[in-house]
Amino acid sequence: MGVKKGLDITRESWEVLKQDRELLVFPICSAIAATTIMATIATAGFLVPEFGKWMLAMLDEDSSHTFNEHALGLVCLFVLYFVQWFIVVFFNTALVGCALIRFSGGDPTVKDGFRIARQRLPQIVAWALFTSAVGTILSAIEQKLGWLGKFIIRFIGMAWAVATYFVVPVLAPEGTGPITAVQRSVTLLKKSWGEGLTGNIAIHLISGGISFLLIGLGMTGITVAIYFESMVIAIVTITLLLAVLILVGIVTSALRQVFLAGLY
Repeated sequence: MGVKKGLDITRESWEVLKQDRELLVFPICSAIAATTIMATIATAGFLVPEFGKWMLAMLDEDSSHTFNEHALGLVCLFVLYFVQWFIVVFFNTALVGCALIRFSGGDPTVKDGFRIARQRLPQIVAWALFTSAVGTILSAIEQKLGWLGKFIIRFIGMAWAVATYFVVPVLAPEGTGPITAVQRSVTLLKKSWGEGLTGNIAIHLISGGISFLLIGLGMTGITVAIYFESMVIAIVTITLLLAVLILVGIVTSALRQVFLAGLY
């Protein structure tokens, strides 16, 4: 029953995405915003030596850095986590909000999505702060442990990711705080884990199969380019391959969020 229902929700989610193609705006905006901000932060790390040192300290596990450098490095890591999570959750909330309108029989617009996300801005900020703190603490502990400890921490991180699976669908319509959102997410996960697993596997297999096929076609094009010694064919092939792979990634990301809304 769970498998059939999961596949049905996956098909319905695809129909929603086909009907409301403008929803792809949200993952596109999310990717552009995240890339721009992270590139800015990385550039600052190169241009400002002290800032770069702090960033290295948060990644480097050796003891050559001082306590203050490690502390400032963790602060930098927290900021990076916060920026990443805020962007992702903001645009995903907008997307899920639109999907919920469609599943309820309405006709959502991009404007509706941004309106929903703005209304949930306090909850989005609170969630981004909360999950960033969890991520920073786990990373700090992981740096101090051996391989077994690292494995345990990563396992905890995976469990955290599973437990918070439904947080965005909860935030969009309910607007709860971080703790309540996690509790609601766990409750929903217990009720629909079979459907969720089925849908995620189906989406992963389809997107993975399409990507594999595209890479195969790309390799064929490059082989042809090498055979004819044509730089033009090689450049066109690589450009088209990257463009289509990016498009597949965007569609897959949007489909996952619509599927979450359907499960909710």
